[in-house]
Amino acid sequence: MKLIKNNKFKLILTILVIFSLQSWTKADDISEFQIEGMSVGDSLLDYMSETEINSNKRNYVDGKRYYVVAYFKNLNLYDNVDIYLKRKDKSYTIRTVTGQLRAKGQKCLSKKKEIEDSITKMFPNKKLVSYENAKHTFDKSGKSLQSQSAILLKNHNDKDHIRIECTFWSDEIKKKYNFEDHLNVAAMTTEILNWFIDGYN
Repeated sequence: MKLIKNNKFKLILTILVIFSLQSWTKADDISEFQIEGMSVGDSLLDYMSETEINSNKRNYVDGKRYYVVAYFKNLNLYDNVDIYLKRKDKSYTIRTVTGQLRAKGQKCLSKKKEIEDSITKMFPNKKLVSYENAKHTFDKSGKSLQSQSAILLKNHNDKDHIRIECTFWSDEIKKKYNFEDHLNVAAMTTEILNWFIDGYN
């Protein structure tokens, strides 16, 4: 899992504020929030060819309903972005988009808090839900943990949210999948959230 270089951390708050000012004017739908210019509901074909999509599929999720594509082109903030697509969807509609930053331990937690504060101050009517030391559903051993904050959107689907999270993988998962501890910022739909909850099946 290739993630952003540490020296780009100083850019994150400035760019997030810019994204938020552009994307949250109405602040009632997840499609109004952008990560690297992409939003939920866009077609990934607007950013990648079908050949590029197929050649950049992630191998760490074996779910039957959805799959993940890595996006690397012309990134300003993140070193890589993960795009969640539904299998057999020929429109390649983006279901969730996630930007990733390399970070470990307290450094990740400190950056997460900075980002969370920056976003929540802009949206006084938000609903914020946070969890500490939550077990990551991908790791069936329960050894991989997350610190999560979710900014819930005020729309018809109250589980659509902007998620900010630190993930600390177990040694076993790191070795098996070559994963790294990291900070995520995600425009997360209920559709993909339910897939996570169902164990990626």
